Amino acid sequence: MPEGPDVEIEGGSGGGQPTLRRCDNPWKPNAQHGQSEVYRRMLGILNRVTQQSLGIFLEQARELPLSDPTHLPHILSLLLEKSQDEPMFAPIYARLCRDLTASAGIQRDLTSACEAHFMENYQQLLHYSNAFEGPISAQLIHEEILARKRFIGHLKFMSELNKVGVVPNNQVAAMAETLLAHGDDRSFEGLCRLLSFTGLSLSRTHEELVDRSCQYLETCLVNGSLNPRLRFLTQDTLDLRANGWRPREGNRGHPPLGRNVRG
Repeated sequence: MPEGPDVEIEGGSGGGQPTLRRCDNPWKPNAQHGQSEVYRRMLGILNRVTQQSLGIFLEQARELPLSDPTHLPHILSLLLEKSQDEPMFAPIYARLCRDLTASAGIQRDLTSACEAHFMENYQQLLHYSNAFEGPISAQLIHEEILARKRFIGHLKFMSELNKVGVVPNNQVAAMAETLLAHGDDRSFEGLCRLLSFTGLSLSRTHEELVDRSCQYLETCLVNGSLNPRLRFLTQDTLDLRANGWRPREGNRGHPPLGRNVRG
């Protein structure tokens, strides 16, 4: 939600700047609720931070009591929700988290929240495997597509946290094992996405897992059990591995460099 103009509360600076009279019983934010002042300030930072302004907003975020147990769960939930809904900004959010975990000492809390968020999103996604066995409506299809996009967005954010050293390879490997253990299409897509995001890093420490995962992808590709969308996704993942997990020239994604404007 866009913020309103700054209004001086007391002792206006002149020049026609409006001054509000402080009431006798002003509203105070409820720190126990997610919409606390700390929460809203952090939301404002995430809504405006860009590659160029990262340093400025990092200083503002460091001023917040992020390690306070009253605020920390809400802040972590906000970070995870924003990152999965806006995966194009995941690299920026990950760099912000890296510096905040170092200054506020919340890395363990963040990695635990990421693990819980992964399982929560994954269980929600698996729910649609059963839901689609009954009557299918346009609303159900829409909800499933959104859940799948949010899950992939979370995988992207986890991969960016892994790149900056916040999430260890063991945690990413555990996610891959979880996805590999299920034979449904949604888990299969998640495995392809996770490998495309973290294959280079995982291959350095969990080569056996990467080999096993790619053999599974190849088997599914050969036996013709995949729908066309998953078939193309699988081939892209295997081609990426054949190229050392590096995108081929002309197929590289670039993070947004412009101002992050979100209403």
